[in-house]
Amino acid sequence: MSESTVVSESTDVAAPTLANYWHPIAESSDLTEQPKRFQLLGTELVGFRGPQGVSVFRDLCIHRGAALSLGWVTDGCITCPYHGWQYDSEGNCVKIPSLPEGSNVPRKARAIAYQAQERYGLVWVALEDPAAAVPTWPENEYDDPAYHHHLSSRNIWRCSAGRAVENFMDFSHFPFVHPNLLAPPDQTEVPAVEMEKTDYGLMYAYDTVEPESPSSAEGDVVRFEYRYVKPFTVHVKKVTPDGGVTFVTLMASPRAEKETELYLTFVRNYALEEPDALFDHFSNRVLEQDRRIVESQRPEEIPVSLREELHLKVPDASGIAFRRELATIGSVGEYKP
Repeated sequence: MSESTVVSESTDVAAPTLANYWHPIAESSDLTEQPKRFQLLGTELVGFRGPQGVSVFRDLCIHRGAALSLGWVTDGCITCPYHGWQYDSEGNCVKIPSLPEGSNVPRKARAIAYQAQERYGLVWVALEDPAAAVPTWPENEYDDPAYHHHLSSRNIWRCSAGRAVENFMDFSHFPFVHPNLLAPPDQTEVPAVEMEKTDYGLMYAYDTVEPESPSSAEGDVVRFEYRYVKPFTVHVKKVTPDGGVTFVTLMASPRAEKETELYLTFVRNYALEEPDALFDHFSNRVLEQDRRIVESQRPEEIPVSLREELHLKVPDASGIAFRRELATIGSVGEYKP
């Protein structure tokens, strides 16, 4: 293969790993005053809400490794269910009941705390110092009052996050996996697109004739603009002839090597009074068709080296560019994207 179609594994030891990016672990409503267990990159987490906001720790007590998620929260402090050690919202151990009142708590008595923040109705976590900000919408459409937004669906797929995201970026499968939903079954030729590298990832666009959609009439020529944000967020902006704009955004969270939680968000500037279920029904049909295929792919982890699977320059342009971007991100231990 030529140099333009081959990518090798990154050897830059300073390259960020998946732990250096923000990933969603839950909806904001999932975190309450009592602890709950979550998972990210194969790491068990515990999250809870206190007066200072949300806190996310590794789900173990530093004393004997018991799961803090089995404990309880009082006055913003989480209590280990095993020996009663208490940790404040930043992970500092503030009480060890087995010691006499007034005893000094060892400085190393800390829960392993992670950076966490709430954006777009989700709780985002970075396991290490972030290499980039939480992904945003291109022109802040999510927070623009001219747009309506809602979380359309949340699903767990038995696949890697890389496989799920690559599928979302690919449109050559439309006539086969989504016939008469996203493309006519006889519209199989894929147009050439220009892949633009950006400071956040990738961008590309194409025009097509829409067969069926809640946002456009059959036969309309619509424009699709894809924005990929490293590592696992994709905005698909759909523009119809009447100026209607829909953002369908996939945020894939790698729970484990072969388990990914998908958050699908809609942002639109039309039909603001229409029920969201009108759009959800359509997207859920599409996602279920995708899930059956993506969960069948082997290996489950996406090969970032282009030597490992066969690629076609034009139909696979987005996949090739996506894998090059993933190759710049290091693994987390044995974890692969």
